Amino acid sequence: MADLPRLLAERLNRLPDIRRWVIAFSGGVDSRVLLELCARGLPRDALLAVHVNHALQPDADTWAGQCQAQCRSLGIACRVLKVDPGSGSEADLRRARYGAFRTLLEPGDCLLLAHHADDQIETFLLRLMRGAGLRGLAGMPSQRAIGPALLFRPLLDRTREELEQWARREGLEWIEDPSNAEARYERNWLRHRIIVPLRERWPQLSRRLTRTTAQLAESVALLDEIAHSDLDACQRWPERLPLAALTAMSPPRQRNLLRCWVQRESGHWLEADELARLEREVIGARDDAVPALRVGERWLRRYRGELYLVPASPVPGVGGTLEVVEGVVTLAQGTLTMRAGTEPGLVPGQRLQLKYRRGGERLRPLGRGGSVTLKQLMQEAGIPPWWRAGWPLLFDGDRLVAVPGICLCEGAVEAGGIRPLWQPFGLSEPRGFGRL
Repeated sequence: MADLPRLLAERLNRLPDIRRWVIAFSGGVDSRVLLELCARGLPRDALLAVHVNHALQPDADTWAGQCQAQCRSLGIACRVLKVDPGSGSEADLRRARYGAFRTLLEPGDCLLLAHHADDQIETFLLRLMRGAGLRGLAGMPSQRAIGPALLFRPLLDRTREELEQWARREGLEWIEDPSNAEARYERNWLRHRIIVPLRERWPQLSRRLTRTTAQLAESVALLDEIAHSDLDACQRWPERLPLAALTAMSPPRQRNLLRCWVQRESGHWLEADELARLEREVIGARDDAVPALRVGERWLRRYRGELYLVPASPVPGVGGTLEVVEGVVTLAQGTLTMRAGTEPGLVPGQRLQLKYRRGGERLRPLGRGGSVTLKQLMQEAGIPPWWRAGWPLLFDGDRLVAVPGICLCEGAVEAGGIRPLWQPFGLSEPRGFGRL
C-alpha cells in the first residue's frame, strides 16, 4: 500500500505558494481520506473544508451535520453550501457543485478534490461513449485553473481500493451515499456493470488506463503548443484572426488553432458541431456577408477578411453632456479616454453632447478638405458594422465635432487640445486617429 501521507506532502510541496487549502468534502470515503491527510500534513489555520449540500437525498442535512462534526474533531473550519442543481442529473449536479466552489475561491487558494484512478476510468469510458475527441479522452487533468484559484487532484493515480484500505486501517468513518448504487446514473452503471468485469479480466486496468490518459494529455499539450505558436505567427490583435493566414493551413491545423484561440480568449471550448457551423456559416459565407455565430458568451463575426471574437453588442446609450477634460469615462459600449497632447485637439473645458448614430450624419474631418457622411467615414476607417451603432459621437449643438478614435472636425480644435480615444468592449486597446 502506498504511503499516502508522504505522497500527498510531496505533491503539495511542488505547487506554487498557496495561501489557503480548500478541501471539497462530500463525506464519502475518498474525500474523508483527503481530509485526514490534509489534517495531518498541513497547518490547520490554512485549511477550509467545503461540503456542498445538493438537498436531493432525505439524509442530506444529516450528512452535512456529520461532515461538520468530523471537521470539528480535526480542528478544521467547515463551510456548508446549499445548492439547487435543478435536477438530479450528473451534469446539473456537477455544475451546481463547481458553481458553489467558485463563490468562495480567492486568489492564492487551492481547491483539493479527491478524484482517484477509478473516477478517471469512468470519465474516460463515458467520454468514449459520447464520441469525445483527444482532449476529452485525456480525462480529468491533475490540475487546472478554477476562477482565480488552482484546482488540484493529488490522488488521481490512486485506486478506490487503496483509499478504502487506508481508511479502514486508520479507523476512519465515512458516509455511504445510497445513490452510488443506483444504475440510472451512467457512472454507477459503468462502475458496476462494465468496470468490475473489465478489472476481473485485466487486473492492471487502472494502471493501463492511467498510462493511456497521461499519453493523451501529453498529445493535447503538444497540440496546444502548436496552436499557440500559430497564433503568435499570424495574429496582431488577440480578438482578431486573419482568414488568409488561417486558410493557408491544413484543415486539422485550422480547427486546432480556432479551438485554442476561442478557448484562450473566452474560456469556451468549441464542440465539433460549433466548429462545423463556424466553417460553414461564418468562414464559408459569401464575400459581402457579415455573418455571426454565438459561442458561449461571445460572438464570432467576420469582416473584411478577419474573424473577430467579441462580446455581444449592447444597446446604444441615451447620450448626455460631456466636459472636455483629461480622464476616462466608461460607457455601456466601451471606454472613452480624453488625452491631452501637443497635437490639435478639442478645446479643454468645453461642454459637448454625447450622442449616437441615427443615420444621415455628415461631418468635415480635419485635413480632409470636404464633407463626408458618417457611414462612409466608418467604412473607410474599417469599423465593423456591429460596433457602429454604439460608437460615441461628440456634438457642439447640432454640429458633429469629433468621432472619437477616428477623426476631429474642422473648426472645432486648437493646438495642444484634448483628443478623444475610443475602445469598444472586445477591442484589445484604445483606438487612436489614423489607426485601423
